[in-house]
Amino acid sequence: MRHILIVSIFALFLLLLACTVVSTSPYSYDESDYMYATKLGLVANYTDTPTVSIVDFLQIGFSRGRDLRQNSRLSEFIRGSDDIVFYRHWHGPLYFYWLILTSHADFDEHRMRLLTLAFPICSLLVIYFGCIWILGQDYGSKAAALGSALFVFSIPTIRSTELAPHQAFVCCFLACLILLSKTLATGKRSYFYGAVVAAALSCCLLEVGFVTVATVMICGYLERQKLGADRTLIVRSLLTFVGTVLLIWPSAIMKLSFLKGYLFMAYLSIFRKSPWGEEGFVDTWGKRISSSPIEWSIIAAALLAWIFLRRPEGNRRILYPFVLYGAMMLAATLRVTTATPRYALLFQPALDVLAGCVLAPHLVRLKRHAASYTLLVIFSVALFTETWVELRRHPVFTDLRLVSLLEYIREKHLDNSWMLVPQVDLPMLHYYFPNLHLRGYTDQEFSTLNAGNAEGVLYPGFPIRYEAPLAGGSDPTK
Repeated sequence: MRHILIVSIFALFLLLLACTVVSTSPYSYDESDYMYATKLGLVANYTDTPTVSIVDFLQIGFSRGRDLRQNSRLSEFIRGSDDIVFYRHWHGPLYFYWLILTSHADFDEHRMRLLTLAFPICSLLVIYFGCIWILGQDYGSKAAALGSALFVFSIPTIRSTELAPHQAFVCCFLACLILLSKTLATGKRSYFYGAVVAAALSCCLLEVGFVTVATVMICGYLERQKLGADRTLIVRSLLTFVGTVLLIWPSAIMKLSFLKGYLFMAYLSIFRKSPWGEEGFVDTWGKRISSSPIEWSIIAAALLAWIFLRRPEGNRRILYPFVLYGAMMLAATLRVTTATPRYALLFQPALDVLAGCVLAPHLVRLKRHAASYTLLVIFSVALFTETWVELRRHPVFTDLRLVSLLEYIREKHLDNSWMLVPQVDLPMLHYYFPNLHLRGYTDQEFSTLNAGNAEGVLYPGFPIRYEAPLAGGSDPTK
């Protein structure tokens, strides 16, 4: 009952904080594409139908992918084919099964985003009871409380309420890491197979699931003696992974959709200068740390303690999967230079749990039992205050441009027209007005924009500016 009460309190505070930053705006660029993929239905997402073949995918990439001036034309071609993998932004379909299920309730944008909070609550349960499971009552209860506080009052956890697979990915990789730690503690193969399943599920959510798979493989190799590694272990692990993927996302293998996602990520990293944002590496990490200085200070202290301090042990060795995963994910996302909170979710929760588990033995060593709990309460209050202040400093506002744009099209009865629009607006307009005939243009193409047969041109910025093109298809920007 004590543990249930503590988890309930953490869940309550998580909801209280997160509900204040759930947007009421229309669906944005990514969200609109995700919801359009959701509208295509369960069968389409399960079978990746329709989608371009891997051969056509490679030909398109080599012929058009390197020319930045072809970005909008490339997007237009793929959208014209109704490629469902493209609309999912090359992610696996597991999260979209959730969207398909919840979309039947016919909720508005705000309530659909509120439902996303089910995933951090699930992650909270994994963290709290997982820490107790792998470390036992003494160390585990302290680790559970501190790790949960770090996770629940973390800016990435609270602010990542948009429709996206990242919160679900956190559940999977945390479950995988805890199962790996339990494998190290017991040497039981069943826990290792469980970690393989969790890694496979993470690959059915995001392309960076390969980091989870790599963590499982490295841990399996390092623990080969404890696991009694033989051909049976290797074959069963491989079959478990493939079987899980085939059950959740058969086209990942049958249509090589896995490969498309990885190739697209490689393309972004190699050929796009700033694929995730214009912020630099220093700016990105400056914002991450300045928004949560107490959290990052605790993480830094825990990492230093894990590296340099040998006593108290506290089952220190079984925590190395968290260190391994965190280091590899940080390396894999090094080029993701944006302070958008959901991208920090890929690694920060692992560091939160690691910090809780590493510092727990030091809390247990306190002579008075009440002193450790007092210190945990102080940490929790400090973390909560830090997050509350940050949310007050940077509140979430409704995007008035998106609201005005939708109202403008409805009021002017343009929902069946043919128009040129900024590429950033295209997914939203395509989702809300499926009968619109749209062609997108990027900033690079703006100066040479030719209206062709378009009935009108939507310009960037606010207030809304929509004009009929000049006669003869001449440049409407002149």
